[in-house]
Amino acid sequence: MNRTIILILFLFITQLSVAQLNTTTKLSGKVTDAVTGSPVIGASVVITATRGGARTDVEGNFFLQVKTGETYAIEISSVGYQTKVINDIKALERDNAPVNISLEQVSAELNTVVVTSSARKEGMASLYTAQKNASAISDGISAEIIRKSPDRNTSEVLRRVSGTSIQDNKFVIIRGLSERYNSSLLNNTILPSTEPDKKAFSFDILPSSLVDNVTIYKSATPDLPGDFAGGAVKVATKDYPSKKLSEIGVSVGYNSLTTFRNFYKGYPEGSMDWLGFFDNKRLMPGSYYRHRGAQFINLDDAAKTSITKQFPNTFGYEPALQSQPNVSIAYTGGNTKLLGESKKIGYIYAINYNNSRRIADRYRNEYEQYNVQAYDYSTTNYDMRSTLSGLLNVTYAYGKSKISLKNLYNNDFVKTVGIRNGENVVNGESGTFLYKSTNSEAAANGILNTVLEGLHSLPHDWTVDWNASYGLTYRWQPDQRILTFHTYPGDGTYYLTLSNENSPEITNAGRVYSFLKENIYGANINVTRQFKWKGMVQKLKFGTSNYYRDRNVEVDALGFSVLNTHGYRVQIPEAKGTTYSNIFSPENIDNYHITLATIGANSTDYHGTGLLNAGYVMLDNKFSNKIKLTWGVRAERSVQQLHTVNRPDIQLDNFDVLPSGLFTYSVNNKTNIRLAASKSVNRPEFRELATYRVFDYENYIIQQGNDTLQRSKNTNADLRYEWFPAAGEIISASVFYKYFNSPIEQTNLANDVYSFVNATNAKVYGIELEIRKRLDFISGNFFNHLTFYTNAAYIKGSVKFGDVTYNSPMQGQSPYLVNGGLTYSTDNDALSFNILYNRIGPRLKFRAVGGAGKNVYEKPRDVLDASVSKKLLKNRMELRLTISDLLADAHVWYYKFDAAPKSINYNASTDRIMNSYQYGATTSLSIRYNLGK
Repeated sequence: MNRTIILILFLFITQLSVAQLNTTTKLSGKVTDAVTGSPVIGASVVITATRGGARTDVEGNFFLQVKTGETYAIEISSVGYQTKVINDIKALERDNAPVNISLEQVSAELNTVVVTSSARKEGMASLYTAQKNASAISDGISAEIIRKSPDRNTSEVLRRVSGTSIQDNKFVIIRGLSERYNSSLLNNTILPSTEPDKKAFSFDILPSSLVDNVTIYKSATPDLPGDFAGGAVKVATKDYPSKKLSEIGVSVGYNSLTTFRNFYKGYPEGSMDWLGFFDNKRLMPGSYYRHRGAQFINLDDAAKTSITKQFPNTFGYEPALQSQPNVSIAYTGGNTKLLGESKKIGYIYAINYNNSRRIADRYRNEYEQYNVQAYDYSTTNYDMRSTLSGLLNVTYAYGKSKISLKNLYNNDFVKTVGIRNGENVVNGESGTFLYKSTNSEAAANGILNTVLEGLHSLPHDWTVDWNASYGLTYRWQPDQRILTFHTYPGDGTYYLTLSNENSPEITNAGRVYSFLKENIYGANINVTRQFKWKGMVQKLKFGTSNYYRDRNVEVDALGFSVLNTHGYRVQIPEAKGTTYSNIFSPENIDNYHITLATIGANSTDYHGTGLLNAGYVMLDNKFSNKIKLTWGVRAERSVQQLHTVNRPDIQLDNFDVLPSGLFTYSVNNKTNIRLAASKSVNRPEFRELATYRVFDYENYIIQQGNDTLQRSKNTNADLRYEWFPAAGEIISASVFYKYFNSPIEQTNLANDVYSFVNATNAKVYGIELEIRKRLDFISGNFFNHLTFYTNAAYIKGSVKFGDVTYNSPMQGQSPYLVNGGLTYSTDNDALSFNILYNRIGPRLKFRAVGGAGKNVYEKPRDVLDASVSKKLLKNRMELRLTISDLLADAHVWYYKFDAAPKSINYNASTDRIMNSYQYGATTSLSIRYNLGK
């Protein structure tokens, strides 16, 4: 905490000392075609009073240097378009909103036409154009909405999008489908999975302050990746800014279940833990690493004992200082330099640091049948988290070209201690086993994404865009330590049960060293030609996408055991001082002949590679002002190879042809009817194919892979009605249908073991509704600034395994989703508040297959967030108060023992709760201060 405060003061004083007064500012905007929504390149933008001006770049953007506090009018003209004059543009000291302008085409034989408008009206008209002319069924959120919301990271932002929800506070669920059916892109490049055990991208690692916009595509187009059936999530980080940026933000948060509560920490205390990085204290001793795996058991007993003693005795935990409020600090800087009429360079950089704690009480119960309980555990987890993220984007525009270098880095470090107590019930024994256990671990998840991209406008209406990218994801989890003591019926003494070295158990006494690193290289190029056919503007687009993935994973699961063949029960008499912290002291290792041994089922060493080559062609055909058809085909060749030490190699080689089409009928200037159809695929992840086991201490389950998985082929259809009553408003209704051939389901195999399997087929169908409406139709100035929004989805489906069809949702799917909210904002956002609500229906967490286990469902949760912000000091400072997850409902999993229940809602008379945990409500106060003028 002291380091954080020092860092905050240092940055504040440093930046305040270099703040300088400036009498000029910039006006920025974008010029687009009113019919197609395409940028108008090379348009002349002139200040009418001074005749100074600029030309629009390859994206239609322009910047004008003006005096602060003055009011301007600008004139926009381009060959083939009506000239337009925009009045009443106020050059503010800061917070100049971009002026987005749409130009109408004019016939060559007509005389010059000049249209006059205001900045406010023009912004409304340009928004219509962007929404109405989209070439896919999609929903999104802009930077402006993100900035006004209480959301701290991208996963929270995505909860606001129609038909989406968030699972485990980080994975996006679109239309109720599991996270595995989504594809994620950052700055037009595919993101790898951040999780070692599933195909999913953890969106909570992307701070919302670094995001410019988020779009979710719900219908496929040939230029999008073919590996999605739920949706493709495209995140764009900020480009060159429209004003000079020098802004610092500080936030302090209080959690109802954590702050000022007693806290415990584990060992060791790394010197870089506070920043989120590992030092050498948790590394495996080199003497063991040189003999890791099956080699170790072949050493002589003296060598095994000697090496076992070299592992640090870092089990146990100790009291820490009471949990202080969470603290985060962020700094954003940048500017755009105008180098002439057609040249400019923009840069933006940001750094965010967060330090927080979380205490969560968790209850885990297991039932063999409804009335037969196997165990009952209660666990308190103490998490210390440090997150460091940074962004650096540089963009150079010259003439009709643009080149950008975009970089994003995030490191998320969590150090955890779990303290567990409970009892086991064993058939055939009188009484129960009392049980106490502890888990200590530290894990760092990180991502680095670098993209070099270019956009070029060529003669004869050709446009070329390209990018080359490098992505890195990693997960380091060195030295997870699990230790369990228990009694026996009729005996109140605690024991540590150690087996012989041929069968050590991770749940009794173990250490796990896990390292994952994945590199992904990408190269993409897209070519677009705009031309006229039968008097209408058409677009031809074709290109290629190429990605290469290279993943390396090492997992060494070690169990403590004894050198005799019958095992041993080590008595833990507290009076003699034997505790969690000293059970594996050198003296005890000698006394009880303790040795470490490899747990083969939980260890692995695998190398996975994936090569994806794709090509596509698509057409945007306009047949009239009312009818448009976006259609084409994408072809993908995917080769996945998995090499695991001491196991057969796996290779999946697939070639898929994926057609798609979107028919749009414009009823009028504000209304569309859209019909879409497409083919897509869903491929297994490396972890799903790798057959080793991972023990999830927190949820007390075992995850294992399945090397027989195959890719799924999917058929998708959508029908959507959308009406845009006014700028920023939408009323839409959609129906959709999806058919999955061989979908991959996550299954409950019983005995706490969970895996993956291909079902025969599945069907999903549903409806979506969305309303976003300003309430200015109600009299009163208050309602002029108030916007209401809601979206909801209702989903049904069935899944077939062999000859048996289950009329139930797919694994991970919810039967309904509801989002809603109210947003209030005065002019220039001087005062604003938000109230946001989210609820998901009961979803199938894990599927029981063939009667081998039990269906696991997750209860619905009501999530209510609120925020209020106020700008002060001539808008230099913003204060914001945020309450997140105000209701703090528990996360609850429950068993259904009926394979075909009439209802999947929780029923206390027939169902059993097997997992429950709660995170509490968080209240935070943040201050954002603009250091420069």
